[in-house]
Amino acid sequence: MRIDLATRSRISNFISTHENALRRIVGGVWTFIGVTVVSDSFGFSSLLSSLVIKLILTAAGIFVPASGIALMLAIYTVLQVLNLSQSVGVVMFLMYLFFYGFCYAYKAKHMNLLPGITVLYRLSVPYAAPMMAGLFGDYHEVTTVISGSAIAYYMKSVHDAVPTLSETGNSTGGLDILSSMVGNSGFYFFMAAMVTMFLVVTTVRNIRSSHSWILAVMLGVLSEALIMSGGEIFFGQGPGAATLFFGNVFTAVVGFLAALFFQNLDYTRVERVQFEDDDYYYYVTAVPKVHISEEDKEIKRITPDAADSENADEKEVKA
Repeated sequence: MRIDLATRSRISNFISTHENALRRIVGGVWTFIGVTVVSDSFGFSSLLSSLVIKLILTAAGIFVPASGIALMLAIYTVLQVLNLSQSVGVVMFLMYLFFYGFCYAYKAKHMNLLPGITVLYRLSVPYAAPMMAGLFGDYHEVTTVISGSAIAYYMKSVHDAVPTLSETGNSTGGLDILSSMVGNSGFYFFMAAMVTMFLVVTTVRNIRSSHSWILAVMLGVLSEALIMSGGEIFFGQGPGAATLFFGNVFTAVVGFLAALFFQNLDYTRVERVQFEDDDYYYYVTAVPKVHISEEDKEIKRITPDAADSENADEKEVKA
């Protein structure tokens, strides 16, 4: 137990000491992953898909905040889709505009989920988004989960419709794809799974228990898996058993790692609890005995202080 606490303390100290540099590194890596995934799935412009543009955007991601990275990915995706179909790109742009306003109105903070869930969806791990939002956010983030999930499924519908959209003289537009998405039962199963996972994780995480985060991860993955499996079994609407299994395993691992290193409510924290009997209310502050032992430092004097030498000399003179 003490080894675990010491390890967590060292990691926490390392992160706090190098927080600015780590944020830049993570921002650059996430930007490169996002741009690469979008260009591989929706690379309809050879210029935008070039390595030079990817490196320029990655360099920009090192210096801009998370909200700036989200804006870059959104603009990059819209520009790529516009090269496939103007109407599809315009509908996507309007969706981003509407959902940004929707999330801003409810004071959501994780705007990076709007383009981020699309990237995670193409990597077959979209469930990691509501998991992390539930562990580190509040109930306002349900707006970003809803918005990002809707955009991700629209992009999935666009990807499925690429052969049709690429045909000469094709009249299929963005509204047709949007209408097809809304009429697809798989869309509602996906939205229900994402929102349910977020709500379960957020609710359970706030329970005053030393294992609340672990329990939140387990119940969140279970609730999402049940909904997606139900859509796959009864309606044939789902990503497939292998993809669903991989996505849930990855999400569970990410959630457990987050609980291990970032859980706010654990056995090392001072807890304030209350209980009552027939006559009184009792308010108790519980301070855990478990703590990280500090190193004992021993200071050895090699030479006496000047003041001590003067006092010794005075004593000799008086004698």
